[in-house]
Amino acid sequence: MNEKKRLVQNFKSYINVSPKNNGEKNGSLQEVKPKLLNGELIVGAAHSVIMLTPLSEWDQGRFGSLFVTNYKLSFVPLESSPNDEYCQRNFLLGTYDVPLTAVGAVWLTDGGPSKRRRLMPYGDMPGKVKGLQIVCKNMKVLLFSFVNSPIDNGRKVAMALMHHAFPKRHDLLFAYEYKEPYYPTLPNDLNMFQRPSDWKRELERCECVHWRITCINGTSDAFMLTAGETLIVPSSVLDYNLMETARHFRSGRVPVWVWGRPEGAALLRSGELLQTEQSASTESVLLEQVRRSHPKLTPPYVIYLCGNSYSNNTSAVLPPLATLQSSYKKLVELCTPTTLSAFWMQDSQYYTYLESSRWLRYVANCLAFANDAAAHLADNVTTVLQEGDGVDYCAVVSCLTQLLLDPHCRSIAGFQSLVQKEWLALGHPFCDRLGLPRPGSPKESKETSAAQTAPVFLLFLDCVWQLTQQFPAAFAFSETYLTTLWDCVHNHLFDTFLFNCPRDRELAVGKSLIQRPVWDWGEQFSDADRALFHNPLYGVSSLAAPAHRMAGASQPSRLDRLEPCCCVAGVELWAVCYERWLAPLDVPGQGAVQAHVRHASTRHQINQLTEKLNSLSILNNRQSVSEEAAPSPPPLVPRFFPFSVGRSALPAAPPASAFDAGQLLDSQSLLNAPD
Repeated sequence: MNEKKRLVQNFKSYINVSPKNNGEKNGSLQEVKPKLLNGELIVGAAHSVIMLTPLSEWDQGRFGSLFVTNYKLSFVPLESSPNDEYCQRNFLLGTYDVPLTAVGAVWLTDGGPSKRRRLMPYGDMPGKVKGLQIVCKNMKVLLFSFVNSPIDNGRKVAMALMHHAFPKRHDLLFAYEYKEPYYPTLPNDLNMFQRPSDWKRELERCECVHWRITCINGTSDAFMLTAGETLIVPSSVLDYNLMETARHFRSGRVPVWVWGRPEGAALLRSGELLQTEQSASTESVLLEQVRRSHPKLTPPYVIYLCGNSYSNNTSAVLPPLATLQSSYKKLVELCTPTTLSAFWMQDSQYYTYLESSRWLRYVANCLAFANDAAAHLADNVTTVLQEGDGVDYCAVVSCLTQLLLDPHCRSIAGFQSLVQKEWLALGHPFCDRLGLPRPGSPKESKETSAAQTAPVFLLFLDCVWQLTQQFPAAFAFSETYLTTLWDCVHNHLFDTFLFNCPRDRELAVGKSLIQRPVWDWGEQFSDADRALFHNPLYGVSSLAAPAHRMAGASQPSRLDRLEPCCCVAGVELWAVCYERWLAPLDVPGQGAVQAHVRHASTRHQINQLTEKLNSLSILNNRQSVSEEAAPSPPPLVPRFFPFSVGRSALPAAPPASAFDAGQLLDSQSLLNAPD
């Protein structure tokens, strides 16, 4: 115990250490503090806290102090460890820091993970808190014990955490307090879709001449309040007609252009029709204008993502948001077992639990809709996506369709531009879906907020990951990039995913909010960490075809179209995103990241040899190459690198007398599945 209380003198992490007082005795506890950002304040603290290792019933944990600030939850260990710098390094967050908006659920425990009771926001707090279990929105689990802490320390931390992690007002988020100046270094080819000129740039890139830009949505006559000021509509439609037509669509979401082909076909997004007497005729008139925007006057093809009154087929439609949220909760339960014994029990019935969540079924349905839309667009048929308010599944399927058809969207800057266009400029309600309070109004009731919460953006990222697995050389970004992006969605220091619509963002900027887009990755990560964002196989055409094409699937047609496998059997669980915190699965030298490291090393060697061959003459080329030292093999990395912990921090196998895990391994076990 005394050794754990001793502070290592050569500690070089982000932690600032200072003595508690001038009269402390040699060997007593010393005060540790987290690194604070500009505007960050400590609102709660507990000392002599034990951070337990999840899924380990024999680990003694680490001693340190636990802090709650107006930005994050931060555990500061008393002693340094090689594991502290093992995971993905972030300039703004330490190894054991979690942004408050990333906190999903807080559980009271008896000091360990066995018995627990959930704490609800603004609910009653017990007089004594022995331990806390925190389940984050990215499925990371944190365990803390206060058995050695001074009385009331645990309760104070729990109260501060529940108050600041679930704020009642939007302006209480840390983005409003962080006043550090921002100097953008965004790439030139990133289109933010914030001005009419940005939309004009996209219209010109797609070479669509039969469509026009209207800025009526930025005036007092705006009819689509949840979208930006700029919309692209058929050239033959007048603004007055748009205003009249919008009354018959949910949230005024008339069909608007988002992408197109020079040959004439276009991709449009729309909300559902309201049930009025004039709705059908109004839609017919507007679709006629869409037809006239096609040089060949081809009628548009309408895809009803959530079904309609004319179709009884409900097997292929996308679920209501409440159903999607229920599916996600089952997935979270599968990926966040509380004890090691619970992990082994779930593992023995892994595929049964996974199938019951229906998550992969919804992923496959999204891919099927996108493939259907891409097929019609490839045949030069204009396609209209219609769903609810036109802000959820429309964004998912529209983005996936463009990824299947447009190589520009598969680059990193192109993908980020795609998110800016479909999710931000056209108004996906991130506040409602992520469970954040709406700007300008108090937080809704528990029932209203729960009905609007759903991981729609995660569903989209999961679908994109499926495409990167099926087409390993077609995308410039890696699964590390997609996983990091999902983590950053819950970082309320950046404004990208903090608002429901562009109007709310503009009002917040008027109240001195400093816009800080998440796409400026240099704000958070080093060059070495950002190197993992890039796919080393990108552009290798011989590897661009997915594995399922070996079974007889068709080859890509014109437009460099990708044709994914859309059945449930053809998709898989995104292990790096969902299972990276499950230490028993984090084995070295396994998984896709090891192949990524090997491919990156090989590509680097190829580039080096190419440069040398270009710089050498024909006469001395053979001699120089023969003297070149043999390249060293790439290092072995854990399966979930760079998100995993160090190997020494992983729990050891349980003793045979304590628990016989081998008896539970059967055909459903994840550990028996091929990598």
